[in-house]
Amino acid sequence: MTHPLTYVGRQTSRSDGEARRLVILEATLRLIVREGIRGVRHRAVAKEADVPLASTTYYFKDIKDLISDSLTYFAEKTLWMNKELETRSFELLKQLSNVSLGAGEDTYNVSEYTELLVSNLTQFICAHIREQVFNRDDRILEVAFHEEALRNKQLASAINRLDESLLSTIQGFFDQLGSSSSLADAYQVLGLIKLLEYQSIVRNDNGESGPEFEIIISSAIRNIIKGILS
Repeated sequence: MTHPLTYVGRQTSRSDGEARRLVILEATLRLIVREGIRGVRHRAVAKEADVPLASTTYYFKDIKDLISDSLTYFAEKTLWMNKELETRSFELLKQLSNVSLGAGEDTYNVSEYTELLVSNLTQFICAHIREQVFNRDDRILEVAFHEEALRNKQLASAINRLDESLLSTIQGFFDQLGSSSSLADAYQVLGLIKLLEYQSIVRNDNGESGPEFEIIISSAIRNIIKGILS
């Protein structure tokens, strides 16, 4: 999966200019974690980044451009987490592509094949959620960007493109599995992952919900896989 966002603020080809722009974006993300999107102001960002006020207004004339580019930068930094889940899931399909279904000695019946998929996918998704929750500040940023998108059309467009990219990747997985309702399957899985991440952060459960989440995830995945293979 590649994220579909591009930077909208002023770009620079000079290494020192690029370094300062990144310092400003990092400072913006720290402000959002502490104070939310409403804490993002040119003067506050300049103070947090320890750069002249003129630098923030030079690279980001409009505060909405700064917020939008902060989202793009955040997406670039965290893409590897989603990529890891994607790689493991598609590799599983590749490994199982030569598996034969039937009643012979060297074959799996549908029930065995289903449970093999369910157990592996549940393990992958649970590991992904644990990694996401461990990076608490990133989840705070994610929620803050989605909440601000309700008021900011520019940000809403970017958020939609990111969500569509995530859904497309999951849909592609279920397409390969032979689903006739792959988009609906993708919505179920992504929605479940995001809700469990959010609940774990809000509860501050430090992994205590792991067994509960595993049951929830395996049940949901089993229902989807059974629907595909039936």
